[in-house]
Amino acid sequence: MSRHRRQCSSARRARAPCAPLLSSPRMAAEVPRQGGAPAASHPSTQDFHLLLWLLIGVGLVGRVLLAFTTSGQRFDLQSYAVVNSALHAHVFGVYHQLDNYSVAPYGRWPYPPGFFAAIVPLASFAHATGLSFTSLIRLPAAVSDCAIAWLVQDFLWRHGRAETTRLLAVALIALGPSFAAISGFHGQIDSVAMLPAVAAVWLWDRTDADWRPYAAGVLIGAGTAIKTVPVLTLIALVPAARSPREAVKLVAVAVGLPALAFAPWLIFDGPGKGLPLRYRGGPGLGGLSLLTAPGLPKAAFGVAHEAVHGLTKTVYDAARFITGAALLAVAAVVLRYRPRPVDAAVLVWLAVWAFGVTFFLQYLVWGLPFLIMAGYLREALALQALVLPATVVTYATGLHAWHVWLFYTFPMITLWVASVAGIVVVVRRLARSARTSVVTPAAAMA
Repeated sequence: MSRHRRQCSSARRARAPCAPLLSSPRMAAEVPRQGGAPAASHPSTQDFHLLLWLLIGVGLVGRVLLAFTTSGQRFDLQSYAVVNSALHAHVFGVYHQLDNYSVAPYGRWPYPPGFFAAIVPLASFAHATGLSFTSLIRLPAAVSDCAIAWLVQDFLWRHGRAETTRLLAVALIALGPSFAAISGFHGQIDSVAMLPAVAAVWLWDRTDADWRPYAAGVLIGAGTAIKTVPVLTLIALVPAARSPREAVKLVAVAVGLPALAFAPWLIFDGPGKGLPLRYRGGPGLGGLSLLTAPGLPKAAFGVAHEAVHGLTKTVYDAARFITGAALLAVAAVVLRYRPRPVDAAVLVWLAVWAFGVTFFLQYLVWGLPFLIMAGYLREALALQALVLPATVVTYATGLHAWHVWLFYTFPMITLWVASVAGIVVVVRRLARSARTSVVTPAAAMA
């Protein structure tokens, strides 16, 4: 066990925050000394909790208002209604039924069945009350955003961050446009799927108990049963396991739970059930496919005619292999340097953003909570500011080609460059931290 891990274990037994292994100078400056409160903690405890819940409350109310006063992203919101109808018609034939509604390359429901448990009761509630189903279905994501905000600030508290920093972290999520636009307006469920993944990293950092791998596995598995991407959190947690046995327990539960949830449909459903396993997103709106064909967003926004061909088609067809190779490289780096799980998670999502062939704005929700937990608050703010024009353009009407070039294509290419730069910075910090944490024989005997 490393010196840092021994220190963390002692700190947990003493119920004290554990100093981070990898941190920015800003983060290190706020770590409390001798168990005291951070020197930069300006609000009183009472004021802090008032401001904390005020920020979360404002964020939740704002999302509810968006949900009930806007039409949102119609295709995705109508898909929930189509899924509900299909479930009532033949519950274990839903993917076959939805295959008739497929819109290449997306499909009506390219996800596992986990969110069915929310669709059916919310549809019934909408029918009973007369409330809009396409509004109600956005509420789980709105609540999930707020829960993520609380978990993130609590994680920062355990690592000695100042109350002002924790409030900023909450604001970046509760009031962050990249979160609010997706949950409150668009109606996507990425925050619902990522909430358990964030909770798994939060829990892993909080306890060394024997039940930890089971609990974290259940959380990751629950998220993966909603969307497949939370399973990538395993890359961050497995190297932090205390033993191979603990790692096996974690992986078995995290993979087994969504497999069991999906099993009835895999067995009894017809054509279309494989879409969640082969779904790659759509090319041209970000990632490597945008670099190979910068003109494709104009077609997506309906201001020009562009086709997927040549290098872009080759890259798109090889998307799983390209992204998979990048994630294998990340896993090798994480195994080599053994960083904190939250720092490893940052590297995982930066790699997904940089080496994913496709990209939608909701993909930012996958990684931003971990950036903030790791202390990269300014970077998280900068990323949300960078993609704000792209967010506005995505939901705007009456666009011209130059609008797309200036306010979407340019920011998204800049985001890709920032993701690559972020990988370089994080890997260098991991390597530097590994060098400085080596205990010399003389120091060990002192």
